[in-house]
Amino acid sequence: MTGDLARILTDDLNLPSDHLTDDASLDHAGFDSLAVVELSVLLHGRYGIDISDGDIKAAATLGQLDRLITTKRDER
Repeated sequence: MTGDLARILTDDLNLPSDHLTDDASLDHAGFDSLAVVELSVLLHGRYGIDISDGDIKAAATLGQLDRLITTKRDER
């Protein structure tokens, strides 16, 4: 997982850093429905990328979520 995503999850969403591994599910990492919405808004505001709540929820692991974010950033 990239440092950018880890910082967002710990600093902005206040998720516990000890649960943030590439193979952790979003549930295990501490995501709830509000965190999903907040992440979507943060990604749009910070990086200008649109990732829907559904796309975030569809990521099986934080590693997959990280790859999705990286792909969207590279497409800009």
